[in-house]
Amino acid sequence: MKTLVLGLDGLDDELWALPGGDVVQYHGRLETFYTTFPSFMSTLTGMRYKQTAFAPHRVFRNHTFIWDRLGDMRQTYINIPPTYPAELVNGSFICGFMGSRLNSNSVCPPSLVEDLRRDVDYRFTEELDKPLALEGRWDDFFESCVALMDMRTRAIKYLAERDRSELLYAVYTASDECLHQRVEGRLGERRIREMKRILLENVNDVVETLQPDTTVLFSDHGFNMQGYHGTKDPETRWGTWALRSDLDHVPPRKEAHILDVLPTILTSLDVPYEPLEGCSLLFSESDKRAMIAKLERLSYI
Repeated sequence: MKTLVLGLDGLDDELWALPGGDVVQYHGRLETFYTTFPSFMSTLTGMRYKQTAFAPHRVFRNHTFIWDRLGDMRQTYINIPPTYPAELVNGSFICGFMGSRLNSNSVCPPSLVEDLRRDVDYRFTEELDKPLALEGRWDDFFESCVALMDMRTRAIKYLAERDRSELLYAVYTASDECLHQRVEGRLGERRIREMKRILLENVNDVVETLQPDTTVLFSDHGFNMQGYHGTKDPETRWGTWALRSDLDHVPPRKEAHILDVLPTILTSLDVPYEPLEGCSLLFSESDKRAMIAKLERLSYI
């Protein structure tokens, strides 16, 4: 596999200080568009959310999405939040949390529905932790979030072997589910710290199993220990990025923007692209001067 991309919903740069955080070579702070849909949409299009709007991707098919750029390249997408309905790609596509059930709208190709049920026991958030939240069973809710992380990891490894994709892009959203309940006082700090530890274990499992040439990890926004996240406050607006690559490159800068994610993915896949607002975190020594000049012109630096 050339490139593995993992979205870690709602987490911050302190994640990499935990045991197992050395799975990455580099990490730093990532400025985002505050909330889940706008941030993830920008990683699919390279555009600011006001240019794409706050809605599922199919409504905005006049935009160029990452799978359009990759054409016939083998590719897999799992649980990216603003994706619905499923897109036909040369590989597999499972929608994000707008898909509430496994069916031909949420999964492509349609034959994958039964395979996921049988081989992975794959289910959506609405089928697992939402009923427990409605009943107020918060210990069970937390365990269900852990089960969602484990299930996502199983699906990633299953589809990586099945599809033999050059790009696999998946998102862990159970962390964000926990943060929502932390705001309401239903989960304590101990549970949030435990959630971060378990998520990092899953990340390590995936990276070690797939052994990609390049791993790109990022969050769509930050959070604080009170659970507040997705606001314009710097503490919660800034998430994290992390990178590990076998490609020839120079060390990236410490601070980045969510708009930099798509150029980084395309660079890692050696896919040419027109000038975008964001800048790749991966570039060679020969590209360094041009990149520095561009960075100096960007509004977020």
